[in-house]
Amino acid sequence: MDNFVFDPTLKFADPEKILFAAGLAKGQILADLGAGSGFYSMAAGKIVGDAGQIYAVDILETALDHIAAEARLKGLRNVKTVRADLEQSNSCGDVPSGTVDAVLFSNITHQVKNQTNLFAEAYRLLKTGGKLLVVDWNDTPGLIGPPANQRITANDVNKLAAGTNLKPAGQLPVDIYHYGLMYIK
Repeated sequence: MDNFVFDPTLKFADPEKILFAAGLAKGQILADLGAGSGFYSMAAGKIVGDAGQIYAVDILETALDHIAAEARLKGLRNVKTVRADLEQSNSCGDVPSGTVDAVLFSNITHQVKNQTNLFAEAYRLLKTGGKLLVVDWNDTPGLIGPPANQRITANDVNKLAAGTNLKPAGQLPVDIYHYGLMYIK
């Protein structure tokens, strides 16, 4: 299977379980870079509550429109959409530096060609002590996900994080198709 079509009704990983395991709590701020369908943004919006803030960041206006509509339907006034090209430096200029408790990359790292900029942007956004959460496709063969040659290994993610001065902080509970890694600034 060369193309993976996202089916929002098919939940591989449990976003609330992953976000709770990472320590996301009421009143915190999370930036979901490459938010796509908003799968994690909606879960995060519920967790952080009205005192918190979610930045759902994507390059596709259609994805951002979907996220905004879903947030309205769910009564989540704390989800803000941000259009950004994650390939560019300081791509999330609308989000102030050093203000975010957690940055999430879910199934995005393997899609971004300029991964160094992606990690640098996460570092810029994070508060001291903030966490980067990376959930991406592992090397388990299957009919879902990108082709094996397009996936990024956990080892490569570790190198990118280290190159941005992010320190390993553990693993996240994901499903059999993904790995979940956590880093701290």
